[in-house]
Amino acid sequence: MTATKKTLEKELTKLCENNKQNFGRILSHLKRSFDEWALSHLSKEGYPEVKMAYMPFLMNIEIDGITNNALAQKLRVSKQAMSKTLKELEKLNLIEAKPHPTDARSSIILLTQYGMKMVIHTRKKLDKLTKDYIDVLGKKKFFDMIDSLNMIIEIHKEIE
Repeated sequence: MTATKKTLEKELTKLCENNKQNFGRILSHLKRSFDEWALSHLSKEGYPEVKMAYMPFLMNIEIDGITNNALAQKLRVSKQAMSKTLKELEKLNLIEAKPHPTDARSSIILLTQYGMKMVIHTRKKLDKLTKDYIDVLGKKKFFDMIDSLNMIIEIHKEIE
């Protein structure tokens, strides 16, 4: 049975009534706003070459480094995507790769001095933004929201 245009319009209208409460719209808007904020700050501070796609890679490199395999697993990206991004980050002098001492198939990814400065700067800006959010929402609401979002992340891990 084919729905009429009028029936579809009615259903769509009803679904769009609470658009301000639409979780997908909220996430999309927050991501776009956050990306614009971050890129603006990075550019102003002398890192115009950094793309948002690089940030998960850079922010997950530990002080003593991380293997390329562990980083790929942590970020849930393919080895091909990992390899491509790491090459780009090396070209930008944000990371360096060293041979793994015991596993010839793996390498240790480390931040360069330039990469460390960029990560430190980014984390400080993010701390300031977090403080601003806490000032607006209040500590309890902010951390309740963080806890709720982390619970949603866990739900997605379970259903994948």
